[in-house]
Amino acid sequence: MIVALSSLAFLIGFGVWSLFKQHREIAKFTSTSPQEIPLPDLEANAAAMIHLNASLETFRTEAGNERTATLRLSPGGINLALAAFEDFGELRKTFSVKKITSDEVHIEISFKMRGSPLNSEDYRYLNGTMITKPELSGGEIFFNVDRIEVPGKSVPEGFIGVFSPYRPAQVYLADEDGAGPWMRKLTSLALEDGFLNLTIEPSDAPPESEPEEIEFGHIFRAVILFAAVLLAFIATAIFAFKRSRARS
Repeated sequence: MIVALSSLAFLIGFGVWSLFKQHREIAKFTSTSPQEIPLPDLEANAAAMIHLNASLETFRTEAGNERTATLRLSPGGINLALAAFEDFGELRKTFSVKKITSDEVHIEISFKMRGSPLNSEDYRYLNGTMITKPELSGGEIFFNVDRIEVPGKSVPEGFIGVFSPYRPAQVYLADEDGAGPWMRKLTSLALEDGFLNLTIEPSDAPPESEPEEIEFGHIFRAVILFAAVLLAFIATAIFAFKRSRARS
């Protein structure tokens, strides 16, 4: 029993050390405060807002009449929608489309993360640019993360795997009064320089598969495995301790 308790103490100590080591690694590429991600001013962009509303209405009308409908969105148009529509309130100040190329979408981010393992009030912020390749699956637009660029710092590949696929639109799938029904009708997503194109083609079936989960890096897989082993060992030790007490 003494050996079991000694081993348990060692594993707990090792687990605590691992948490602090992970915190130190994360601190190397995160900040103590969020970067400012300003929203477009709606009054200053009144003409662009009118154009966006007209594009959305045309898209809805064409799709409703079972005709091919394509919504062509620029970075400015996407960011304007985030500022204008309350449904996207959760993304404000954390997400802004910086650039769209024929292959990638560059997203400016400021993600809030846990800080010190011993202080629930302590937070870190991942401030940088997320370079992604968007896909459409099961009515959901998601982003496969290729890399995260933080000025003057390097983000480990294993950490990037935790964020990929990035799924900011997942929450809207269940919104039957908002974007959900339209998202589920989407049949294709395509990129061109400066624009993201969403299409509903009545003759095509929407892709139904779930986005493929990208495998975690070695560090994070090891942490998860260690946690599972630790929990199993604790359960075994407690059971053995109770049995020894019952016999005595």
